[in-house]
Amino acid sequence: MSKQANNWIYFFILRLVGVLSHRVKPHQSRMTKYEFVYSRIATRCAFFSAGIMTSPWASIMPYVKERLDLNAMHYASLILCYGLGAVLLMPFTGKLAARFGIKPLILMACLGVALGMNGLSHEHLQLVLAYICVLLWGMSLGLFDVANNIHGAYVEEEAGRHLMSSFHAWYAVGCITSALFCALSLHFGLHTFYLTLILAFICVVLLFYYYGKLINTHGTGVANHEESPDKIQETVVKKSLRPSYLTFPVLIIGLICLIMYLTEGMIYDWSAVYLINNAAVDITIASVGYLAYQIAIAVMRFKGDSLVTSIGATKLIVGGAIIACVSLVTIASSENAYLMVVGFFICGLAIANVVPVMLSETARISGANQGKAISFVGTLGYSGLLLGPGVLGMVATLCGLRGMFIFTASLVFCLGLMSLYILRKID
Repeated sequence: MSKQANNWIYFFILRLVGVLSHRVKPHQSRMTKYEFVYSRIATRCAFFSAGIMTSPWASIMPYVKERLDLNAMHYASLILCYGLGAVLLMPFTGKLAARFGIKPLILMACLGVALGMNGLSHEHLQLVLAYICVLLWGMSLGLFDVANNIHGAYVEEEAGRHLMSSFHAWYAVGCITSALFCALSLHFGLHTFYLTLILAFICVVLLFYYYGKLINTHGTGVANHEESPDKIQETVVKKSLRPSYLTFPVLIIGLICLIMYLTEGMIYDWSAVYLINNAAVDITIASVGYLAYQIAIAVMRFKGDSLVTSIGATKLIVGGAIIACVSLVTIASSENAYLMVVGFFICGLAIANVVPVMLSETARISGANQGKAISFVGTLGYSGLLLGPGVLGMVATLCGLRGMFIFTASLVFCLGLMSLYILRKID
């Protein structure tokens, strides 16, 4: 560390590139100034890499379907295998972190995603190999996502300030950057294998840069208070009934994240269809609703840390849930394409910081079980993406697309009520 501290030019460049939008202000921290800057930049790079490695999925899967001449059943099973792979490894990430530390998990996840997406994008792909690559890609991304959140929660706790929103903002930036790069590259005729090879190379180069700056936390945090003898006795009695990390607040936070991911999946899967059917938008630009939502998510997460500090998590999340509920109802009630796109944008602004704030709260209340609790919340939340298409498809069949949007708005309102219960004690 002393060697890096003496290299003031290197440190200045890091501050200029990585901390330009958020100056390092005096705060209660267990880190030195240099440790804080390096660990924050490393965490941002890890989230950015995860975003880069997520977006190519949507771009290369149509080519996979065409090369393998897949029918609807095989194509749907590949997509399901991707989601199941992520959920399969997520619950064990906390235990793996406790055993080996976070750094080996991030290394393994990054290399696993690179192998999976490059294998899937090869010209001479076979069906069995496709299933293996999809499963590897999904499992590695699930591992990457939870490991990043565990590391981010640890850095946040050590720094003594809210940082999770900006970390997730860099994930969104990675997704948007990768999506634009994929769209342009494929438009100009670049083969999918070379496309994923370039993205994998970028992520591996980034990994070599930030890997040494990561903190090899084992997913444990500092308990906020000493437990009373009665509480200890109660924990011993209940130990056989449930895991120690699975408290009622953690379960509620998991449900909040589930609703958030289900809402995001609804906008991802149905926004374009809704704009085409209800606002007569041309199919070539129908994805503008989801794009507006994602841009709003990225922008708002960059401001999320300062907003949590200035107005408090309760006002930000509960107020945002009410605004998002109104936005979704407005979209369902309108036939104007411009108003709908604005509604998607406002919805993204309103609920952008739900997951980062809830993960921070999970880390705060979990003490020594941070990694396991974050793994549980991540798994339950991500299951919203798996359950969403089926549940919302059934609602759309029974009540129509408008009814589906109103149903989702009611879930977001419930999200606000549950957030009020969870966050009212910390502001």
